Amino acid sequence: MKHSLLVFVGKHSKSTLIVILLITAFFLYHAAFLHLDADYNSLMNETGKGVSYQGGSGEYMDQQGSALVESFIPETMVLDTTALGSHLVASAEVEPPMPEDNLAYSTSYLVMVESPALFEAETLNRITTVMQKLTDTGYLSKSFSVLDFVTFEKKGSRLVTVPFGSSSMQNKWSEEQAQLLKQRIENDPLVKNYLVSENLDAMLFSFESFALTHQMEAELSNLLDELREADITVSINGGAIITNRLMHYLGRDLSILLSLCFIAILTIYYLSFKAKRSVLLPFSMSLIGIIWTFGTMHLLGYSLTIINIVTPCMVLNLGSSYAIHVIGEYYTDYAKGLNPIQSTQKILRTIVFACITTVIGFMSLLFSKTPALREFGIAVGIGVSYCAVLASTYLPAMLSLVVPPKQEQIKTYKKGYLAQLVISIDRSVKHAWPLLVVVFLLVIIGYFATRDYIPVNTNYMSYLPKKEPLGETSRRFAQKMGGDTPFLITVEAPEGESQFFLKSGNLQDVYAFEQAVQQSSDDVRHIISFASYVAFANSVYSQEEGIPESDGLLNLLSRMVILMSRQGQEDMGTIMNPEGTKLTIILQNYDAKEQALGTIGSAKRIEDTVISLLPLLPNGTIVTLDGEPHRSLHFSEALLSDQMKSTYASVLLVFLVVLFAFKSVSLALYALIPIISGVMANYIFMYFFQIPFDMITVSFGSIAVGAGIDDAIHFLIRYKNKLGIDDRTVESLLSETIRETGRPIILTTLSIVGGMLMFLFASYTPVRYFGSLMSMALLNCMLSTLLIMPSVIRLVTFFQRKIGMQTNTQRR
Repeated sequence: MKHSLLVFVGKHSKSTLIVILLITAFFLYHAAFLHLDADYNSLMNETGKGVSYQGGSGEYMDQQGSALVESFIPETMVLDTTALGSHLVASAEVEPPMPEDNLAYSTSYLVMVESPALFEAETLNRITTVMQKLTDTGYLSKSFSVLDFVTFEKKGSRLVTVPFGSSSMQNKWSEEQAQLLKQRIENDPLVKNYLVSENLDAMLFSFESFALTHQMEAELSNLLDELREADITVSINGGAIITNRLMHYLGRDLSILLSLCFIAILTIYYLSFKAKRSVLLPFSMSLIGIIWTFGTMHLLGYSLTIINIVTPCMVLNLGSSYAIHVIGEYYTDYAKGLNPIQSTQKILRTIVFACITTVIGFMSLLFSKTPALREFGIAVGIGVSYCAVLASTYLPAMLSLVVPPKQEQIKTYKKGYLAQLVISIDRSVKHAWPLLVVVFLLVIIGYFATRDYIPVNTNYMSYLPKKEPLGETSRRFAQKMGGDTPFLITVEAPEGESQFFLKSGNLQDVYAFEQAVQQSSDDVRHIISFASYVAFANSVYSQEEGIPESDGLLNLLSRMVILMSRQGQEDMGTIMNPEGTKLTIILQNYDAKEQALGTIGSAKRIEDTVISLLPLLPNGTIVTLDGEPHRSLHFSEALLSDQMKSTYASVLLVFLVVLFAFKSVSLALYALIPIISGVMANYIFMYFFQIPFDMITVSFGSIAVGAGIDDAIHFLIRYKNKLGIDDRTVESLLSETIRETGRPIILTTLSIVGGMLMFLFASYTPVRYFGSLMSMALLNCMLSTLLIMPSVIRLVTFFQRKIGMQTNTQRR
């Protein structure tokens, strides 16, 4: 009964192909609606919330014990007018709600202008005119910049708020107004390294934006040419620009990598079989498998992201190997008079177990905390399963209808260069097996020596090519404006005590904490907080530094700070809520050590500094660390945890499957040797070439386990079938098994590796890393299957004979 499907395919080849064609049409319809999604930040924000500590002691708190409101995580370099800036806007009027038409704004568009003559009237007039033109396109909201801010000044005995710029963007700047603007900015330390550069030669304008098409983006850039022609340097950034660049590379990589993988794999097929059918049949089978996979992804509600963009290539590379098994067995059996159905029946068990173990490798990603990795595992697992089904139905049906292979093609298959290589491998195992065992032990030692020194990278900018101008622009933005995405610290009053932070002693503790953080960490470039504004207001009003001793004066200054907002409670809530029970401290950061955008090392240094200084905060306060740097740091820890869990899970599950298949503990343990050596050798490779774990490379271990064990299963099935048939020794059986399985094992591995190496042409560095890691892992698994595993079997047999135990051949 187990071959009844194949018997049906043999009798009804044409009907089988028609059914497959109809299924393909169904999935093709749904595949047409699959879309690209380049939103990287959403992938990271799915992985967890902030971490809480006890102020005054620095003790870690279980988040389940505190009723914390999830904090807003600003987009990279976004100066959201609600989340980060509206508490600085000069207006005493309540801000009306946004019109419904503006609710479509979903991202940001940032413009930084630089000029040595920035504070001349002509320059300011030109800049404000162009910014208004950008708004007039309808693609962007009204701009938000230092020109919308107010600052403190003392007039007589009164502290007043005054705007930095003119009251209306339509007003023309005079030289007097321009110089007054410059003077007010020089006197206000809070806007420097935030919206104006430290040396006052750059100014940042932030817009809310629609998701821009390339045409819209070009139109906005053309408007900015007016500034460029006036020798004003213009840099563009923001979520809308980043997303467009990522979308560009996603689309380009998808088509280029898939095409290159097809070419590489089919070239290897042709050189191995020297027959058109060996190219056309796997090509058509893989194409159908990819269509089915894309259609299923759409039905499951998935998108193509920077994580699963390699899904079709993985389906092609791994799934097409089943075609080699089927065609290779057909070529071997054709001279014996067997038809395609009969030869497929012989290899079906190998295909089934190879598919199961490969799918296990991908499904082990379900243990990941990252939804995108789980989707990637599910999508490729389904795609590989489709290819296994097609190899067992579509291929034998097609082989039954095409012209049989010629004698010269069979001769090429049996006696070509791969056959000669297999003979050399067999001789190496015979004469050098003790040395090969030593190599295996050295790999294990190397793994334990290097595994804790593999770097981790969660910086999305690394997904762009090194020569991509956007990377340089982002670094320039961060350098000029005080840092990259902010680190957020939320401090809550003990038991929600009302007006807690409007008491001088408590706010003084918070301010002392902020100052200590900035002085202790070179990575913190700027701090924006309620305490810093009160301290600035105090320095203007009383010429004294810090928070005033008097609660009465603090109350006055606090009201002045609140007046700086639009009087909307939801706006002021970003740095202090209306009840005075919760503060948010915003740390602008930049990697001072590497002079780069925020890195894991920078985030770790900042977090360690913050935690060490928590005792400076008032006793009993609840302190929550959050923001993208914090999440990047803990996301990197989650990635390593996911990598270990998924790899261990795949090893365990694969072992159980092989144990069930062979009903032999010893054979199941032997099957683990190739994947252990393959994965461990890759850690050594990553260490010496400083290849980091990231959102893509983190999955290589579990995938290599599932895919790499296919060769071992193929080898051990043949080896097990020979045990006990006659009186031949283990050494003789191993030699025969190597010669029988070596060629298809090498060919399937080379076809997969050939496809994986095409990832080196990807735009994203992590994708190139993933391709090289998978190639190395599978090559190591193949070499270990043909060299190390037989050597270990010989070693075990040697010791069994030494102590008088029965060998496998004797027990059979």
